[in-house]
Amino acid sequence: MPMFSGCENHRFDSDKRQIIAKNEIENKLQRPHGFDVTTFREDTIYIQNDSNFKKQIRYSLDIEYLDSNKVLQKKKGIVMFAPDGQSVINSKITDR
Repeated sequence: MPMFSGCENHRFDSDKRQIIAKNEIENKLQRPHGFDVTTFREDTIYIQNDSNFKKQIRYSLDIEYLDSNKVLQKKKGIVMFAPDGQSVINSKITDR
């Protein structure tokens, strides 16, 4: 019977959130041609003014894709997760 440690479970959750964050941003752009994530970062953010989610998990993705005019775009995607790491609170795309 295989044994799994808590560390492996945390890594699995992190990998799952990474995929969710990538899909969230890609879908927001309506699946652009040449979509690629060039860097990825996970942070825990403490929000003082938010009574619902004081601690949030932020995923920051540097992304590249071709727009409808075939021009390479370099942007940053930010996806905020609830403290449980299961639910997306919001997402946005900004300039780098």
